Amino acid sequence: MLKGDVACVRDWLGLARVGNCLIISLAAYTGYLLGGGVDSTTALLLSTAVALVAAGGNILNDYYDREVDSVSKPWRPLPSGRISPRAALVAAASAFTLGVLTSFYVSTLCGLTAALASLMLHLYSWRVKRMGFPGNLLIAFLSALSVAYGALASPRPHRSLLPAIYAFLIISGREVMKGIEDLEGDRRIGVRTIAVVKGPGAALKVSSLLLLSVVAISPIPMLVGYGLLYAFFAFMGVDAPIVTVLLYVRRDPVSRAWSATRILKIPLFSGLLAFLLGG
Repeated sequence: MLKGDVACVRDWLGLARVGNCLIISLAAYTGYLLGGGVDSTTALLLSTAVALVAAGGNILNDYYDREVDSVSKPWRPLPSGRISPRAALVAAASAFTLGVLTSFYVSTLCGLTAALASLMLHLYSWRVKRMGFPGNLLIAFLSALSVAYGALASPRPHRSLLPAIYAFLIISGREVMKGIEDLEGDRRIGVRTIAVVKGPGAALKVSSLLLLSVVAISPIPMLVGYGLLYAFFAFMGVDAPIVTVLLYVRRDPVSRAWSATRILKIPLFSGLLAFLLGG
């Protein structure tokens, strides 16, 4: 493969945020297994479908964020011109379509859920994101929905509730902190994040409250039957990184927010592993 081809593939993977898509796939897989699902083909279809919908949402988000990213992240594929806006739109539409069709193949309920999630992701990128905190909550809800989505194809979908709450709180806190990271770009185009409206200090307080709520509720699953593997991954992989990040970022929220939001992917991944292995 030529060097230019490698760079092109890297740009598309970056645009789709393949790492995030893998975490979302794990979330759906976790929901399916926790709900008592045992069919490996169904698990693979669910994981693939939710990753495609997530990829479509990520690409569409960057399409609508071209102006913001030209200020705060000019190196990304769209603002740098390495991928055209038209190509990004086609890719997003294709990913949404394939994800929804795959979901309908699993079940009608999964298909309708994927279609609704695709619509909400479009609304988020198009309008809701500019509203600030409501946009943070919407993207957190959609992330938590990926756990429930997997469980919809299982015998006991209610077992996805606890990991979904985990995901919602972690993603909410991370999204508020991302508002600090994108402060200048958001301010320029009028995105009303907490960091823009109330300042980075207020955004950090809200983010901290949401993230520390995860730490506060982390013992609850052990009261309903989760074992030592859950405790290990929850305390070492979720609680410790959250506390460490908050202590790190409070010294200089604006310059340290970028690093903090990257580190906060660890608690999300570790939380899913805690439920998956400790249930």
